Amino acid sequence: MPNTQTTQIQQQLVQCQQAIQQLVQQTQQANQVYQQMLQQERQNAEVLQQLAQREQQAVRNIQFSLQGHEVALQRLQQVSQVCNQLEQTIRFTEQQVPVTAQFQGTYR
Repeated sequence: MPNTQTTQIQQQLVQCQQAIQQLVQQTQQANQVYQQMLQQERQNAEVLQQLAQREQQAVRNIQFSLQGHEVALQRLQQVSQVCNQLEQTIRFTEQQVPVTAQFQGTYR
């Protein structure tokens, strides 16, 4: 018949093995959670990369639009200068043509 000390040691070993099994199960469950988290983070990273590419394309589009607007502003300034020159020419011409000739449609 086993003595009391041996029985206690055996019980402690059983408890120890049960604790180890619980830890193994908990660790396996944690590993599954981490695997899911890893997969989710990979998907998130992929989505972020796609978003970054879209944002870079948006930046290029905006830069292109700004360049187009700058060219349009330059052209408008040129047109404004031509209009100013035309206005000055008309005023100069009006000053050179006698008032009576303007009404008669003939120049003297």
